[in-house]
Amino acid sequence: MTASTGEGPVEQYLDEMFDRLAGTGSAGRRMLAEAESHLLAAVDDARARGLDAEAAERAAIDRFGTVGAVVREVPATTRDLAGPLRRLLSGTWLATGIQMIWWGGHGVLSWLLGWPWTALLIATDRFGSQPGMCGRPWVPPNPTADCLTLYRGTLDLVIAGGDRTAYPVVAAAGALLTAAWLLLRRTTALGTKAWTPAPITLGLALAVPSGLAAPVLIAYGVTGLYGQAQHWTLSYLTAGLLAAAISITAARALRRERTAPPGNPE
Repeated sequence: MTASTGEGPVEQYLDEMFDRLAGTGSAGRRMLAEAESHLLAAVDDARARGLDAEAAERAAIDRFGTVGAVVREVPATTRDLAGPLRRLLSGTWLATGIQMIWWGGHGVLSWLLGWPWTALLIATDRFGSQPGMCGRPWVPPNPTADCLTLYRGTLDLVIAGGDRTAYPVVAAAGALLTAAWLLLRRTTALGTKAWTPAPITLGLALAVPSGLAAPVLIAYGVTGLYGQAQHWTLSYLTAGLLAAAISITAARALRRERTAPPGNPE
């Protein structure tokens, strides 16, 4: 069997795998040894077919699969007490990012929908506080503001009342946290089972709370349409619909994970 050629593609591949298998114990060591054996055998086979050394190594790697796909099949060691803490930290990181996207995102959606929503309420007199809204002899308290701008200023852009100006910052910070988690999961040891929570745990942690909150928020928003409280109903509707989207997305990802066939290094 041919040895790896210095710092060629196979050696770099094995170095990356070694780094990402941190915390997986004996299972990780066995996977590293099996990967090296498999890759070197594949290199020999490719060289026998006439490929040069570098091309043979790259062909062997392509056949074996990406580092990320391989290391996800390695179970975390159960004797490592730090393992559960690592998985808790990783899961909390992702859940925090998604929660921030939910809270800030529904404020952004309410802001975007605020103009057409207010125009609809004015056209249908649905605020209830001013019959014949914006029609004479109504006189606005602020003569410099048009009717649409004035009424839009009464909308609550986030649930629990108030136009909280922090919501776009929260949404952006949540998106950055989530994107960083996804990137590091593909490129570092965060993608191993030593760091990643079990799919069923992570999926349920995201799907269940959002799934329970969504119908409550949507129902609360709908009741506002009939209770002359349209200044806050938009924020509850957007919060409920966004929570429903998060729950459905997490549930579908969990279903795909559970029905996917076992990974094959080949």
